[in-house]
Amino acid sequence: MSAFAFVLVKFTKKKNLNAKDSRNVEIITSLRLSARDIFLVVRCGPDVIAFTVGPHGSSLMGRWSYDEWTKSQAETGS
Repeated sequence: MSAFAFVLVKFTKKKNLNAKDSRNVEIITSLRLSARDIFLVVRCGPDVIAFTVGPHGSSLMGRWSYDEWTKSQAETGS
């Protein structure tokens, strides 16, 4: 979980986010994979990152711009 927190802080502090953003960090969705592992999709300012978090650490699954993410979601109807 500490790696997850580190990634969030790194991405939000690195970007110059203005007050017009509704939220700097937002969990878009989460999915429990097992009793101790979770898949998360998180918006960090202008980016969306997806990763798994568990007792043995975290793994980055992908990173997209928020515009690219919303366009993809609109195309798939999700």
